[in-house]
Amino acid sequence: MVSTTERQSHDEPGSSDQDRVRPPRGRRRRARKPRATPGDVVRGVVRFFGEILLTAGLLMLFYAAYEVYGSQWETDREQEGLAEGLDEAWEAAEERGPDSEPLPGSADSRLYVPELDLDWVVVNGTEPDDIQYSPGRYTQYDSAPGELGNYGIAAHRTPGLFWDLDLLEDGDVMVLEDGENFYTYEVFREETVLPEDFWVVNPDPFEEASEEEPGRALITLTTCAPKLNNTHRLIVWAELAETTPKSEGMPDSIAHMAPEA
Repeated sequence: MVSTTERQSHDEPGSSDQDRVRPPRGRRRRARKPRATPGDVVRGVVRFFGEILLTAGLLMLFYAAYEVYGSQWETDREQEGLAEGLDEAWEAAEERGPDSEPLPGSADSRLYVPELDLDWVVVNGTEPDDIQYSPGRYTQYDSAPGELGNYGIAAHRTPGLFWDLDLLEDGDVMVLEDGENFYTYEVFREETVLPEDFWVVNPDPFEEASEEEPGRALITLTTCAPKLNNTHRLIVWAELAETTPKSEGMPDSIAHMAPEA
């Protein structure tokens, strides 16, 4: 027999699991999802294509940055390899003699541009494979550092190569090195021309064509213009001002660029 006290204890709230608050019986009504309007569809499509365009733009930006700056590492590595064998290349050129054809892509000279604090090994040839990571010499004419004629050099408009060529001004110097001498040239003219204006690397671009030998020693640098485009060519001409035998050391203008420094 259950006492009144026991019955009351069972009736007190919280005395058993059966007395806990329970949700009302029956099925809950689910909230209805709002129907998509034409405006919602349009906004979704625009958002989707906007994200695609943004991603594509970022990828193109990264690719462009690599093309401009990432290739400088490849250029530096290639230049180091060419520099290591430069003396051997000069000796081999002397053994071949002046009448032998230079090997495409082989090292020919070293070019210093102190105004830009840059120097490069110049290779023979201006084909795409020749000048991928180095300035290349136009071989259509017989020319050599320090000699009468026009020593023409082409290079890409990329950092580490001729990126800042437009910064050179009249009176600035550049130095060519071969196996025996340093040749100092002074800049005297700059011009932007069309790609088909090949006259810029003629033996003497500023004299009428004749049978006579050129009367001065020039160096011509060519590269694309403007930057990141190839619709035109930027040309810088310089004329020989001084020849310094290697036995006398490097000219003062490039003394700070000596390997020991």
